[in-house]
Amino acid sequence: MINAINMATKSFCTDIIGVDVKDAKSVGNTFYGAAIALYEDDTEIQWYLLFKKANLIEFSKALLFEDTLNEDELDDLVKEVANMIIGSAKVILEKKNPHKKYSLSTPDFLGHVPRIGLLKLEEFLLYKIKNRTFVIGRKGHSI
Repeated sequence: MINAINMATKSFCTDIIGVDVKDAKSVGNTFYGAAIALYEDDTEIQWYLLFKKANLIEFSKALLFEDTLNEDELDDLVKEVANMIIGSAKVILEKKNPHKKYSLSTPDFLGHVPRIGLLKLEEFLLYKIKNRTFVIGRKGHSI
């Protein structure tokens, strides 16, 4: 499943947003976060997507043609990005495993997350866009 998340994230950044995404080595602090559950049959995996404000502004420029967002707009954007990335991963998984059933929950806005250690993620991927990091990680059973 983590491979599908990685593929979906890189595709979102390069194909939809049009920015170069790289793997990152350090996490950093102070993120806007969203959580969304991806279900495989009866197994729930909770995914957490944590973005720097600068990342969200890059996404906003590409998706909304806006470069300034208020807090409510950041809330909506981080949930929409979570839905797009994890939704794309769901499609990848459905094609790879047609005998399994996949579904998504509605994303929840986590607000400001000062550091990822507070979430106690079991596994995560680190990325950077224009030298600003973001994190996608999970809680739940590994599939």
